[in-house]
Amino acid sequence: MTGHPIRTAKVHVFQRVDSDGKGYAFIAKFYPYKTYPVIFNGATHDEVVAKAEAMRTEAIEKHEASVISRQEAKAKADAARAAKKKEKA
Repeated sequence: MTGHPIRTAKVHVFQRVDSDGKGYAFIAKFYPYKTYPVIFNGATHDEVVAKAEAMRTEAIEKHEASVISRQEAKAKADAARAAKKKEKA
């Protein structure tokens, strides 16, 4: 089993330059963006990456066991379906 898919999600960091001249800011997002629609804002690159990694750690701690359980159940159902299909053939 692969575990929680957020383990392999890449963190993309963007530097934002405000048009009103108030300076720079950074934004981080997990890729793919539609799967993880969360935006992390901060003043530095390191700050937004730390926020994203903290969220990743929390998600893994809270949800990985249930994700693995669902993955195992799906694999078992797929194997049973394949065996049933093989019997009919």
